[in-house]
Amino acid sequence: MKALVALVSLFRAEWTKMVEHRWVTAFMIWIFPVGALAFVIVMSLLLALFPVMREAESTQNLGVDQAEWTEQAISVWGFANSLLGRMVMLAFTSVVFAGEYRWQTWKNLVPRRRRRTLIVMKFVAVGTFIVVAFTLMSLIMAVGWGVMVAVAGGSYGPAITGDVLVDFAGDYAREAWLAFTLTVIAASFAALAGMFTRSILGGVLVSIVITYAEGLSILVLALLAHVLDTSRLIYLYRLTPSYNVANVTSWIRHNRPETAEGTLTIFGDLIDFADDVNFSVAILVVWVVALVALTVYLFENQDIT
Repeated sequence: MKALVALVSLFRAEWTKMVEHRWVTAFMIWIFPVGALAFVIVMSLLLALFPVMREAESTQNLGVDQAEWTEQAISVWGFANSLLGRMVMLAFTSVVFAGEYRWQTWKNLVPRRRRRTLIVMKFVAVGTFIVVAFTLMSLIMAVGWGVMVAVAGGSYGPAITGDVLVDFAGDYAREAWLAFTLTVIAASFAALAGMFTRSILGGVLVSIVITYAEGLSILVLALLAHVLDTSRLIYLYRLTPSYNVANVTSWIRHNRPETAEGTLTIFGDLIDFADDVNFSVAILVVWVVALVALTVYLFENQDIT
């Protein structure tokens, strides 16, 4: 029981530290739910005040003639799980992790707690923080879009039934889990970069380079496969976070693998693999465990004085 209380206390401390970075959290995290709320309020007022916006063509162009709350709630996670969203996460997590070195706060915290527990709880707090922010944004968009549709005189479905809720809960949970996983991966890159650079800017730059490098590695692998006449080399791309994130998203949104009709089709016959969602989930879990374990190991053996 005491151990649980200690973990909760440590989680609250990490959460409080993130919240106290007011400008960072405002412009990198809270701007998304606040921006969604501002968008909904402005559009609802425009629809209410200007009859021309409630005409059939206008409502169709705006997507408020017919809409689904399930789609609006889930679509928000598209940004969180995109490459741009990952860049935002990298910047935020670099402040959270590398900032400890910049402000020299590690040496005040570490002697009081085991390093392993401290760093793992920081990962959990950062991932939860991102998920809470985008959950709030998805709630605002789902309810707000319903208000816009009501003002425009459109229809907003589907009807809430047990089957609809079960399907929605499953898709929503997978999107939220994917965002949490990406946050932990981004935080790991930022933490590792911060350990060596000991600066926020260095952490941001190095982690962004790593993220783009693994995302664009398919180009290098495709070139090597062509030059060496070894097509199997491109299979290594199946182990990258970028591919598996895109694959999980494709299964959630379109119920098909990313290689079926996604961006990878430009490589033609060179891409002859199609992985199911379980494969990609397993690879992402391996990435999370490996990166967190590596971060913990290096942090436990690092001189932070």
